Amino acid sequence: MQAPSENTDVKLDTSNEPSAHLIEENVALPEEIFHSYLSYILYEMVHYIPIVIIFLLNVCLVLLFLFFHDGPGTILFYVFSLFCSLPMLVASVGEFIMKPIRNQDFKINLLVEVIKRKPAVKGKEWRTITYNMNQYLFDHRLWNTPYCFYDDEDCHHYFLRLIEGKTFKKQGDSPTSNVTDAQSNEATTSPPIGATESFTFHSGPNYQKYLSKAAEIEQQSQDNYWQGRHPDIDALLKKTE
Repeated sequence: MQAPSENTDVKLDTSNEPSAHLIEENVALPEEIFHSYLSYILYEMVHYIPIVIIFLLNVCLVLLFLFFHDGPGTILFYVFSLFCSLPMLVASVGEFIMKPIRNQDFKINLLVEVIKRKPAVKGKEWRTITYNMNQYLFDHRLWNTPYCFYDDEDCHHYFLRLIEGKTFKKQGDSPTSNVTDAQSNEATTSPPIGATESFTFHSGPNYQKYLSKAAEIEQQSQDNYWQGRHPDIDALLKKTE
């Protein structure tokens, strides 16, 4: 593993940072830190506790079998133990590969990054988003290393899994603007006397609203990307109508 230089290992402050194109030179992703993808995977597996524990268990069982197999009952016990532990090892590796990050705060922060930066498909903004998300996972102890996503495509694919196949409504006026309008024109917007207002409380931000806005931005980026690759696509679509 290559050690990143001081310039490429500087933690970015997402709350008060310049535009992505000004800081992209200071962003180092695992694809640039490790010699190969294999070395990255091995490094991550060594730091993934379930894999380490189950792997050591299998090693101990094999060693015990090699040195202490003095009876059929003992051999049967070792075989049965390996039969149970090997699938557990395979399952833990599969769980690691799928990166099952179920933390809601992490997902919301990823959506906020997309909404804030409006990344283009295969754009440089995804490098900054990926770096920030890797740091977030590590700082909040959701991942054992600051290298969860290997490259920007890895992070982008994770984001696509959050929104792909879902149906969204386009965002209208924000609740903040509605509150502002109500304060500026209280006579016309206040409810009648005796009327009851209701709302649904969410512990934290409205996840579905963030998801919808981020999906809208991604759809526009996808349209712009394919429009750039095939400028005549609109004319072709009109011919097929």
